[in-house]
Amino acid sequence: MKKSQVLLIGMWLCVVSVSAQYRDVTKQQKDEIVNKITKAAGDMNTMQGDFIQVKELSFMDDKVTSEGKMYFKKTNKIRWEYTKPYKYVFSMDGQNVRMTSGDKTNKVPVRSSKMFGEISKVMAGGVSGSGLVDSPDFDAQFMEGKDDYKIVLTPKKKEMREMFSSVQLFVGKSDNRIRSVELTEKSGDKTTITLKNVQVNTTVDDSLFAE
Repeated sequence: MKKSQVLLIGMWLCVVSVSAQYRDVTKQQKDEIVNKITKAAGDMNTMQGDFIQVKELSFMDDKVTSEGKMYFKKTNKIRWEYTKPYKYVFSMDGQNVRMTSGDKTNKVPVRSSKMFGEISKVMAGGVSGSGLVDSPDFDAQFMEGKDDYKIVLTPKKKEMREMFSSVQLFVGKSDNRIRSVELTEKSGDKTTITLKNVQVNTTVDDSLFAE
C-alpha cells in the first residue's frame, strides 16, 4: 500500500474516532437531560471556583490563556475576576454590568443595552445552565458522551448572531452541572472557559457583584 493511502486511512480513522466521542440523543433523552440540568440549577443558589480561559484568535497561531475566579449567585449575579496574566473584572448584579481594569470602571445598565442583556443571559446561563439549555432564542443540538453531555446552541436572535455563531456547553453526567463553555464568535475567534475547584451553595457576598 502506498504511503499516501496509509496516511489518508489514518486521517479518516482519526476523524471517525473524534466524531464517535459524542452521539445524538433522542427527543425523550433530550427532555430528560434538560430536566436534569434545570433541576441541578434550581438546587444551586451559589457557585464559586476557579476558571481557565483559552482564547484562539483567527489571525494568530498562538493561544491566549487566562486564569481567575468565578462567583455566581441567583439570580443572574455573576463575577469573572481575571488574575493572570492581567487583572480584569466583569461583574453583573442583575441590573448593571461592570467592567473594571485598573482604577477604571465602566458601568452599563443591562436594560439600556440589548447587547449586554444578551451577554448577561449567556454568561449566567453558561455557568448554571438555567434559561439557556431550553431557551427559545437558540436552536439546540444535544449529544451524549461517555462522561458528559455536549449541547450546541445556535443563536436565532439578530443581536446574538452578531456576536456568536455558536455556544457549546459541556455538562458532567455525575452532577448535571456545566464543566466548560465554548464560545465561537462570528469572526471565527473561539473562547473556551473551563471551571475548576467548584463549590456549590457556599456563602457568597452580594458586594462582589457590585464592585
